[in-house]
Amino acid sequence: MMIFVTIVLAIVQGITEFLPISSSAHLLLVPWLFSWPDPGLSFDAAIHVGTAIALLIFFSKDFIELIKRKSNLVKYIVISTIPGAAIGFFGDKWIENNLHGSPNAPLIVGIGMIVFSGVLYMSDKLAKQKLTTADLGFKRSFLIGLAQALALVPGVSRSGITISAGLWAGLKREEAARFSFLLATPISLGAGLYKIVGILKDPTPETSLPYLVLGIIVSALTGLVVIKWLLQYLNKHDMKVFVLYRILLGILVLGLYFFVKK
Repeated sequence: MMIFVTIVLAIVQGITEFLPISSSAHLLLVPWLFSWPDPGLSFDAAIHVGTAIALLIFFSKDFIELIKRKSNLVKYIVISTIPGAAIGFFGDKWIENNLHGSPNAPLIVGIGMIVFSGVLYMSDKLAKQKLTTADLGFKRSFLIGLAQALALVPGVSRSGITISAGLWAGLKREEAARFSFLLATPISLGAGLYKIVGILKDPTPETSLPYLVLGIIVSALTGLVVIKWLLQYLNKHDMKVFVLYRILLGILVLGLYFFVKK
């Protein structure tokens, strides 16, 4: 059973990490909906290593070029990483206990899905979308980093909020998505490896090493497919389909929470 659960959650992670629909929300909702044992935030963070590996593979040429050129984009990524990394590190236990591990977590997810669908929609429709990542600068980078910290709340979506912030900063749609993906690499890899060390020190049946390795491989393979598809999709389409999905899922979750599952 745990092999099946691990594969399903890893596929969910690989798909939802890059689409602006909140991977943390889906990793929380799937066990809740099917009454599966919840592996917890540590397992979720660990399989983020898989999607971080997918990013490293897909953008390997980009990262090599950035390092060779000593591009300012490396500095922008570092600046944008600091707020979320700091809040995630120091607020780790509070976030897990009061947001992800709370009995009210589905309520938080439902509200987050609906509220931040509005943010995504407005940024996609109203932002100027003229700049490239080379035009970001330190101020815009830090503001995107602050936005990324909001993704610690399940239902917000890390890619959704950073793409929205990038659009508000003036980036073109594909450029905002690309920066969002580059930005995800260090924080996902760092948080995931940190969690894996903790899991290996105190493993449970649900988070033993074979399950972690399986989850990382499956989420990496799934993530590679989704990254390529989304970048191509955003060349020709807006965010409407994701906004609609978020609203419908949020309404469904709230309905189940109040009338069925509570």
